[in-house]
Amino acid sequence: MKVIWGFAGPWYGEFLRDKDDNFPKTDFERLERQLKFLVRYGLKCTGVSLDTLVKLTDSERERVTQFLADHDLFFVLHVGYNYVSADSDTVKFETERILNLLSRYAPLVHSQLVVTTAHAGHRFDRKIPLERKLERLIFVLTPLAQGCRELGLSFGIENHCDFYISDLVAVCQAVPHLGILLDTGNTYVIGEKPLPAFKEAAPYVVGTHFKDHFVRPRPDLFPLCLEVDGAPLGEGDVPLRECYNILKQCSPNPDRLVMLIEMVAPKGMNPLNCWKKSLEFVRELEVM
Repeated sequence: MKVIWGFAGPWYGEFLRDKDDNFPKTDFERLERQLKFLVRYGLKCTGVSLDTLVKLTDSERERVTQFLADHDLFFVLHVGYNYVSADSDTVKFETERILNLLSRYAPLVHSQLVVTTAHAGHRFDRKIPLERKLERLIFVLTPLAQGCRELGLSFGIENHCDFYISDLVAVCQAVPHLGILLDTGNTYVIGEKPLPAFKEAAPYVVGTHFKDHFVRPRPDLFPLCLEVDGAPLGEGDVPLRECYNILKQCSPNPDRLVMLIEMVAPKGMNPLNCWKKSLEFVRELEVM
């Protein structure tokens, strides 16, 4: 399987400061340094909000798009609004706005993947019954997924510490052309077993936030919780090798699978050291 590797973040200062130790001050400077980071480590993509791209000046956008073209890079575009609470006029307006912007900007940044989150609280918040939330997501995501399809873009919804994979699979089954952006670490945060979740998600996965965590139960705290710390990829408790193999076998289009590394350094570990270990693990996977 020849997947596409990128980096999702977090963008630690150690990754973005210039030679004089200055942190980027504008969205444009930040994007420039993110793209240079990708080139330095042989990666192909990162995520950016569609609205951030729109807010760049024409000159800034031209420089960014030229850098992308020169180095064969692309952006994964993030979109979304308050899907659950928006009235019908807002849904119509936002759907048209997002699709119009995608038609204009996605080709400029060579995008092939658009992602969103549920923007709907979480399955346990009791504000709106879960079934109604999922029905609402089906309603608002159907035209977005169809529009992305017509633009030649994959469209995926992330498990963003909010819903079970089974919830999102139910939405995907009802929305033609909708896939899943699988965050491998967020399964623990919502209380799912990772491997069963990965297997259930795999036929719908169009991309990942490929992330690891050290986890441990904390019965000594109240409220009770599962402590979820960062980890170098391959050293934590998320079964990433197994996940990679599952996606090789079961994802709908393995050769277009966008694997965005998401690396959270554990407390006390230098992010650059964590990154070195994580990248070594990823390179090992590539030769499996």
